[in-house]
Amino acid sequence: MKIQLIEIDQPELKNPIIISGLPGSAFVGKFAIDHLISDLSAKPLAEIYTDSLPSQVLIKEDGSASLLRNDLLYWKNTDGEHDAIFFTGDAQPSDSESEYSLSEKLIEFVRSKYQVRLLITLGAYVTGVFSQDPKVYATGTRSELTKTLEAAGCLLMREGAITGMNGLLLGVARLKGVEGYSLLGETTDYSFDPRAAEIVLETLSKLTGIKVDLKTLRQKGKDALETLRKIEQLNTERGMEGVSDQISRKKLDYIS
Repeated sequence: MKIQLIEIDQPELKNPIIISGLPGSAFVGKFAIDHLISDLSAKPLAEIYTDSLPSQVLIKEDGSASLLRNDLLYWKNTDGEHDAIFFTGDAQPSDSESEYSLSEKLIEFVRSKYQVRLLITLGAYVTGVFSQDPKVYATGTRSELTKTLEAAGCLLMREGAITGMNGLLLGVARLKGVEGYSLLGETTDYSFDPRAAEIVLETLSKLTGIKVDLKTLRQKGKDALETLRKIEQLNTERGMEGVSDQISRKKLDYIS
């Protein structure tokens, strides 16, 4: 596996934390991190290219093509004690060995270069059941962190696993001396879920003090919810049509 990290900027950062959000279930983590990056006007820090990402190029709105990659961006917090580094990307690595390698490369870079001591990953907690009032599930690398998460209103995970790099990064970070926790928005895992991303960011704000405007994301959540309801209604109607067709066929069979 090849990993190439290209630094774009070398800012002086104040006690930075790193926040990760990658494409995954319902795109919860990706929605959340992209909104943070946009709302806070984060600046490019580095690009990471690796042959472990899917073998394709990404076509942009202007018609140009580029390799899939992961990105690091930074934000200077003028109102708090911690600056932030954001980690995101076009995709996650395609196999577990590559996920380990990329996780180690990332943690080693931010720890040695910027003395990062706290990692936060954002993702989805898939229940398969629609909830009007979705919750945030969480886990941390030590008991003191989990107490803080509970105090912020999170439901602690007591069993199970977090797959992909959103989970793996926590384990690798702990081995490298970086503490961390994961915030997972409850979702049905239906296509995309901005509402789950919204509640994750609300909780992140409580825990870190990072202020973010959620109006646009909230509207996306409402639009997505309305779309979901229409799809469910359509599926229900189609299901009823299917039942009617079966009844009709049975009647016809009986008549014949």
